[in-house]
Amino acid sequence: MGHTSIICLLILLVLQLGSGCTYMESRFEQRVEPHLDEILVYQRPVLDRSRNGIHVYPVSRAAHDLKALFFPFYAHPETGGNYNTGRRIGHTFWRTWLGQEVFPVMHYQDTQDWPGRKKAGDLARKMGADLYVMGQVSHYLGGGTRGTTSIALKVNIFSAQNDDLIWSMEHSGRIDNRGEMDFILIKRRTWMPESPEYVIVNKLAYDLAQPVKNWARGTIPDHALTRPGPGY
Repeated sequence: MGHTSIICLLILLVLQLGSGCTYMESRFEQRVEPHLDEILVYQRPVLDRSRNGIHVYPVSRAAHDLKALFFPFYAHPETGGNYNTGRRIGHTFWRTWLGQEVFPVMHYQDTQDWPGRKKAGDLARKMGADLYVMGQVSHYLGGGTRGTTSIALKVNIFSAQNDDLIWSMEHSGRIDNRGEMDFILIKRRTWMPESPEYVIVNKLAYDLAQPVKNWARGTIPDHALTRPGPGY
């Protein structure tokens, strides 16, 4: 059997091994680079997400044409982040919900410091909003493209009319850089995204958007936990 044929068989073996991994991992793209002395397989990392917990939800249908005001997320240094972390995450969260068209009107109030609930409610009423959305980064580990990035979020949605809590949700996600794995003639390298933080927050926001979007369109929410949305 020629050298080229051996390489082809090894490539097929790698792809078969990949299909035997977890459901999440099997959905990722692979790039195979055959060389004379080895085969390099580049694989996207697994984005592990918890089930998103919905702790408070409305028991009646939403009013029509809701207007929501979003704020930077709160991130305490003890959780691994800072104000700029919460500012980035809050903006990414808002942009994801904007793309999902969760509410008919959604604005982001980029304050110089975290406003707190009272100030946020006052700003929401001043701007004519029906709801205001405040988030907290309850855990943050930023590993960039070389390490592990894990993020946990808590999101609360309040009524601007009376400051009542309408929604309270939590979600978390993690991307690991598994580094290089050497299988004699085959090496597998992790193909990390440029911003694991963005990938995680975008997907967490997508998951949390779905029950709220359904409610905003007239569905009475279900208390059951929802499944994660599409993987990375």
